Amino acid sequence: MFWKKNKIDVELPNNGADHRDAFRIRPGSNRPVLLKVADTSAYLLNISGTGCAFRSSSFELDATAVGTLTIASDDLVFPLSIRVISKKGDLCHCEYTKISSLAREAIHAYVLDMQKQRIRNH
Repeated sequence: MFWKKNKIDVELPNNGADHRDAFRIRPGSNRPVLLKVADTSAYLLNISGTGCAFRSSSFELDATAVGTLTIASDDLVFPLSIRVISKKGDLCHCEYTKISSLAREAIHAYVLDMQKQRIRNH
């Protein structure tokens, strides 16, 4: 038997204000991600393989900082550098400027795992 395949048209919204290069996800309350940079420690509001967002009034636009990112549920701690690329009040949107390829892969794996968990629980 042969089945006729239906063509599915998907239209993606063209949002010029969204400059993300990778999918971001909000860390789960059971798997938080901690960023320590300069004299600031903050739990991330969202994370991707290319950047993150957190709340802090200590950083200005284009500020750079060196620190560590901790995914405690996976026993991962790794060094990185960030740059604030957008600031709204105390909300800092950052990109990673120096990060190892292994750390980037660990973040991608974390994001994918969080997506899978949300799909299973939905």
